[in-house]
Amino acid sequence: MKAQTNIFKRLALSTALSASLMGGHFASAAEAPEESTAKLLSVHFEARDVVKIEAGDFHFVPGQVAPIHTHDAPAIGYVSKGEILYQVEGEKPQLLREGDAFYEPAGPRILRFDNASATEEAIFIDFNLQQKNEPFIVFEKELTEHIDRRTLPTAKLTGKSLEQADIFVTELAPKGSKILNTNGPVLAYVAEGTVNVSSPKGKSKRYIAGESFSLLEDKQVATVINNSKTLTAKVIAFHLR
Repeated sequence: MKAQTNIFKRLALSTALSASLMGGHFASAAEAPEESTAKLLSVHFEARDVVKIEAGDFHFVPGQVAPIHTHDAPAIGYVSKGEILYQVEGEKPQLLREGDAFYEPAGPRILRFDNASATEEAIFIDFNLQQKNEPFIVFEKELTEHIDRRTLPTAKLTGKSLEQADIFVTELAPKGSKILNTNGPVLAYVAEGTVNVSSPKGKSKRYIAGESFSLLEDKQVATVINNSKTLTAKVIAFHLR
């Protein structure tokens, strides 16, 4: 009888332990974060009174080479697909991979911004921080090859002085959300999925992958929500100050 009692005690302990472990597992799954955010890049540049920010979504065919060019306005961007071989005059070439952010300074020649693959498409976006009457790009020679640049909405500012950009990537779990707080203009690009963006002052608006939106007022608060019940969404935010 005593042996049976010990067996029952061991079974009860084993059952309790299993339940505890399973409960812990389910709790961890239930507590999975709605969003995760990481900084990709921080850049400083000479302070400039920016009046507009032009944006473009570039699609480079396999092996496409960018013409040598310069920027009157500094450009910040993100590689959403493929790989880019990038070189500023006087610096070593670097390989930008999918998920990397980049900075193109005003002034020096950009010797290379080429699709590094001979077989795969490359896609990247850029935002150009322009002063009054300032072009965002200057080519040394007249273009002879088509560049597939798909225009994104231009953000207009009232001569706001800017000198720094911090670039973040946020991954939103299915039905997850992210609060965006601004201390200066924020430009955002939907790299994956579909999101709704809402703020106390405006209606909710839907954005799909490949689209951009901006929050241009200081101390503005917006909520970004992943619409999908099954798929992750990814948003790239460029915080300017």
